Amino acid sequence: MKTIALIGHPVSHSVSPAMHNAAFSALQIAYRYVAVDVHPDKFPVAMERMRTGEWVGANITIPHKQSVLPHLDKLSETANSLGAVNTLICMGEEIIGDNTDVPGFLAELDAFHVDVNLQPVLVFGTGGSARAIAFALLQRGAEVRLLGRNLRSGAQIARDLHQATGGRVLNFDWTPTDLGDASQGCTLAVNCTPLGMTPNVHATPWFPVVPFPPELFVYDLVYNPKETMLVRQARSHGLSTSGGMGMLIQQGALAIACWTGCKPPVDTMRAAAQRALHA
Repeated sequence: MKTIALIGHPVSHSVSPAMHNAAFSALQIAYRYVAVDVHPDKFPVAMERMRTGEWVGANITIPHKQSVLPHLDKLSETANSLGAVNTLICMGEEIIGDNTDVPGFLAELDAFHVDVNLQPVLVFGTGGSARAIAFALLQRGAEVRLLGRNLRSGAQIARDLHQATGGRVLNFDWTPTDLGDASQGCTLAVNCTPLGMTPNVHATPWFPVVPFPPELFVYDLVYNPKETMLVRQARSHGLSTSGGMGMLIQQGALAIACWTGCKPPVDTMRAAAQRALHA
């Protein structure tokens, strides 16, 4: 039995084990997927466990998507360009880092028919997920406006992604005034922070004193709970929204293809994730 790990902190909320194990069962292959809660201080130890062959692949989630980089032997072109990894593949003695968040999110934009070309887009967060989403949006010709608690990290993302893509990335502070300025004229807002995630379901990145732009589509990468506080806020103003379940499935399916070479059973994965979410 080959083991794939989900490495993050925290991971108890994740439905990924149920989703991936259902896929492996449907494919009739001897793989299993386990969630491993790894505090940042213990991350090097976790990577040693992978080096010893305990895991043949992994998903990397908050807060390790950038800190994993020094532990890898190779990066895919996408992961190297954006500087964040969410998928690890063991090839012999080498560990290769890839990022399926980018194509996964682009697939979601297509599914919702969201056109961001030449449009300003608001991205909450300055971590690895925000990097990936900003990179994807720049590939579609958007102007990205980052709003996060860490201005230095935001500035670094802006520099890195401009260098990688030539796209325009603006950096804003985590204040109501900056949110008002950053969101003006935006057609899409994407939450790439854990705000609103179970168990902190009453948290939201959107300051209530700031009005929503009238034509905004709100996409929250948080999928647990199914309807976050941000999604409820936006819907109360008549806006179109989506939680992050579709993104989870899209990036997970791409990761399965990387690990196994098999075509992932997407419908099976979706059904298992939904069951686990409501369990």
